Amino acid sequence: MEFIRQIERLQLMNKLIREQRTGSPEDLAERLGVSRRQLYVYLEYLKDMGVDIQFSRRLNSFVFACEKQVYIDWRFEILEPAEMRKAMGGARLLTAIPVLFFSNC
Repeated sequence: MEFIRQIERLQLMNKLIREQRTGSPEDLAERLGVSRRQLYVYLEYLKDMGVDIQFSRRLNSFVFACEKQVYIDWRFEILEPAEMRKAMGGARLLTAIPVLFFSNC
């Protein structure tokens, strides 16, 4: 379940940054239910993926620099055995959780 919580945190963080209403780093960390240090780990992760996020003192919010957007999607599916072989090349998994993170500028 931690994986799902991390995705939910990233989705909320993305929404708040896009709407420019994150508040201070401490406020955002509290809203996400993480420490300030963990917040910066998430921000660094997005930076490594090419998403430039900066803090605006004027707006008192994190903002996307250069109009980049982040799209986060995940899904949970139960596949029948025949569908698993077709979708997963024969792997015997009961769930498939693709996660897509991308940005464009």
